[in-house]
Amino acid sequence: MPQDRAQGSHRDSATDVRDFFTPRAADWDSRFPDDGPAYAAAVADLGLRPGDAVLDAGCGTGRALPALRAAVG
Repeated sequence: MPQDRAQGSHRDSATDVRDFFTPRAADWDSRFPDDGPAYAAAVADLGLRPGDAVLDAGCGTGRALPALRAAVG
């Protein structure tokens, strides 16, 4: 493990991550309103079937959930 990470480098802190992503998440949906087809294509590539289980944890604003839900029922 690199020395700076072993000592809990400031650049790896939860606060820094939050500070980076919070302002971007606030308007993400309005900045990328037409990405539904990309999510649908990505989910299709997973080869999910009805009854499969999926987990979308910490993956942004949850915009992949409708495509995931449609794939697994």
